[in-house]
Amino acid sequence: MLDSGGDTDADFTLLAYDSVESAKVGMKTMAAGQHEGDTSKIKPLSVEAGADETNAYRKDPFKVVALRVGTVVALIIGENLPKNHDLQFFAKLQVDRINIAVTGRNPDS
Repeated sequence: MLDSGGDTDADFTLLAYDSVESAKVGMKTMAAGQHEGDTSKIKPLSVEAGADETNAYRKDPFKVVALRVGTVVALIIGENLPKNHDLQFFAKLQVDRINIAVTGRNPDS
């Protein structure tokens, strides 16, 4: 979780699956779970991060994106994100880190 000390929050959840097909099912399940409740308040968002699949939306005060990169599914939930660290920024950052890790390198190095 990113905590700026103010009202800004970003939570990251990553799940690794044994196959692309399992990851596709996992992503659909994760996205469906996030869409529960009052769907009239859900507004689709466009997020281009280079993922194989993306599902992004706004449900005030949250912005949410689920991403699949191969066998890895990432869920990012942001609240009150600043413009320089918006949902697009975090989605691209996470996709880049997943792609680095897939090659066997440490994304933190």
